[in-house]
Amino acid sequence: MLFAHISDLHFRSEGRKLYDFIDTNTANADVMNRINSLDEKPDAVIITGDIVNCGLPSEYNVAKRILGFLNYPIYVIPGNHDDKVHFLDHMGPLCPQLGNDPENIAYKVNTDHAQLLFIDSSQSGESAGWISESILAWLKNQLKHNTKPSYLFMHHPPIAFGNRQMDRIACKNGHELLALIDEFPHFLRIFCGHVHRTIFTQYKQAIIASAPGTVHQVPYHFTDPTDVYSIEPPAMLMHRLVDNVGLVTYSQPLSQISGPYRYFSSIGCPGD
Repeated sequence: MLFAHISDLHFRSEGRKLYDFIDTNTANADVMNRINSLDEKPDAVIITGDIVNCGLPSEYNVAKRILGFLNYPIYVIPGNHDDKVHFLDHMGPLCPQLGNDPENIAYKVNTDHAQLLFIDSSQSGESAGWISESILAWLKNQLKHNTKPSYLFMHHPPIAFGNRQMDRIACKNGHELLALIDEFPHFLRIFCGHVHRTIFTQYKQAIIASAPGTVHQVPYHFTDPTDVYSIEPPAMLMHRLVDNVGLVTYSQPLSQISGPYRYFSSIGCPGD
């Protein structure tokens, strides 16, 4: 089992750039082609929200076309920049598991060895996240009736990462999700986006991790609350199930890299 995990694509309308200088559309098209070109092919691509920047149908038209380049199944959830109705209209054909209720987006994917759970943590018109009572009840029911190792994907982190800028707009009732970790020992991972940076922490048996953005990132500041972003080399997370170990997550560059090169011990220490 291998999944490619990307997040926070922020597509713009045809011919428009993010903040008038970041060409997210071209950059994301490059990302899709890089994923298609991976030597080890993922079973699916997971996208944890903020598909577009302004929630516009014209942005989703671009997103649907470019995400349609992918040669793999897509599992996607909305983020705070997404309009839930337009999101379902355009992403539904790419991810039929989404259903047709914009206020209750939650679905599961069962594999031989794990349960993948996908929930919407966004609130219309708000940057911060909130998980509805109905989705929390749905999630608890899935965990109660399936004891396979369970991995959850959502947009907002349910816990403070210590990033002053982004903690203000994390999931406001994340403690209710943490209570499910307390209750169900097979609830082992929570993966999110939103913070535009790879960050890992742990709550009891569960590792909580965020994926970076595909184009622009957010610097990590423990004390400075200033809203800033940066242009850094993009990356994605890869999640692989390893026998006798469990789910292993690693970072995969999405920018042009040098190599790989073969290692030859004869040139490592040439003995001159």
